[in-house]
Amino acid sequence: MDGGFFLAQLDFFPAMDYDHMQEEEVTETIVHHPVHVRPRRLPRPRVFRQRLVLEHMSDRKIVDDYRLTRTAIHQLYHEIRDDIDPTTHRSHAVPGLAKLLTVLQFLATGTFQHVLGGNSGVDQATVSRHLSQVLHALKKCVRQHIAFPTGEKEQRRVKQDFYKIARLPNVLGAIDCTHVALTPPADRELQYRNRKMGHSLNVQVVCDANLRIRDVVTRFPGSCHDSYILSNSALGRKFAEGQNQNGWLLGDAGYGSKTWLLTPLAVPRSDAEKRYNEAHIATRCTIERTFGVLKSRFRCLHISGGSLQYSPEKVADIVLVCCMLHNIALKHHLDIDIVVPPEVDIASSDRGTDASKGNAVRRKVIHDFFSEPRHP
Repeated sequence: MDGGFFLAQLDFFPAMDYDHMQEEEVTETIVHHPVHVRPRRLPRPRVFRQRLVLEHMSDRKIVDDYRLTRTAIHQLYHEIRDDIDPTTHRSHAVPGLAKLLTVLQFLATGTFQHVLGGNSGVDQATVSRHLSQVLHALKKCVRQHIAFPTGEKEQRRVKQDFYKIARLPNVLGAIDCTHVALTPPADRELQYRNRKMGHSLNVQVVCDANLRIRDVVTRFPGSCHDSYILSNSALGRKFAEGQNQNGWLLGDAGYGSKTWLLTPLAVPRSDAEKRYNEAHIATRCTIERTFGVLKSRFRCLHISGGSLQYSPEKVADIVLVCCMLHNIALKHHLDIDIVVPPEVDIASSDRGTDASKGNAVRRKVIHDFFSEPRHP
C-alpha cells in the first residue's frame, strides 16, 4: 500500500461522529468572562448661592454700595431691562436687576470681580459676562442723560447759573480733561503713556454750573494733549464752525484763547484783568469740582484704586457710563464727599492766529464787564 494513500485514508473515519466533535470543540473554546461594571458616577449637586435682593437692603446701604437711590436704580433697570433680562426662567437664570446691581457695585468700588461675585452670589466668570452685557445696554441710554444745551431756553438757563457764580456772562460750559489710569496693551504702550509717565485715557468733559456733565469724549489715549482732543471732538468742530455762537466755553491756559473759548490771563496788570481772572477761576472751578465728585462717587475711576485691568475700549465705556450715572445721581439730589481738586493752572500758552483773535474777545469781555468793580 502506498504511503500517501494510507495517510489519505486516515483523514476520514466512517465510524466517528464528526458533528458531535465540532460542537464539543466550539463549547470548549468559548470562555465566558465576567463583565466589568463601573460604579455609576453620581451627579454633583448644584449649589445656588443667595443673590442680591434690593428689597432686603436699607436705603442708606443702597446709596453706599451702588451710589444711586432705590428709585433711581429701578428707573434705570426699566430702561435697559430688555437687554439684560434672561431669555428663560429655567436653570436659575440670574435676574436682570441682579446683573445691574453687580455692575453698579463694581463702578462704585472698583473692586475685583471675584469679590463682587462673592457678594452677588455668582462666580468671577459670570461677573465678567454681566459687566460687558450691562455696559453695552447702558451705553444705549447715554444720549438721554448727557446732552449739550442747544435750545434757546435751555442755554439761557445755563448762562444764568454760571453768571450767578462770579458774574461772568454768556458761559455755556466749563471744559477740561482728566486722566483715568489703565493697563495699556503691549503693542500700544507708548500711546497711553501720559506726561507723568503713567498710562491712562485722557477724558474730555464739559459741565454746567450745577456740575452736570454736558459733553464727554473718552476715546483718546493719555499721550494726547487737551487742545488736540478739543480740536478733534465733535463739540470743538461745532464751535469752530460757528454752530454755537451764543456763548463761550471756559478753559485753562493749556487750550489757548479762542473766539469761543475764554482762558485766564497769565500776567494780569490792571484791576479789571485781575477781576476777570478771579471770576474766570471761580467759574471754571466747576469742572474741577465735577471731576472730584465723579471720581469720589465712582471709585473705579480714581487713581487710589489702581489702574483698570481692561482693554482701552472697555475702559472708555466704563468712563462714559460713569458720567451718565453721575448725571442720574444729581437728578436725584445725591450728595457725596468731594476729593480736593488740584490747583488751577493759569500758565500762559496762547499761540497762533486763533489766540490773537481769542485775546481780542477776552479784552472786550474784560472791558465790558470788569472795567469797574461790581458789588452783589
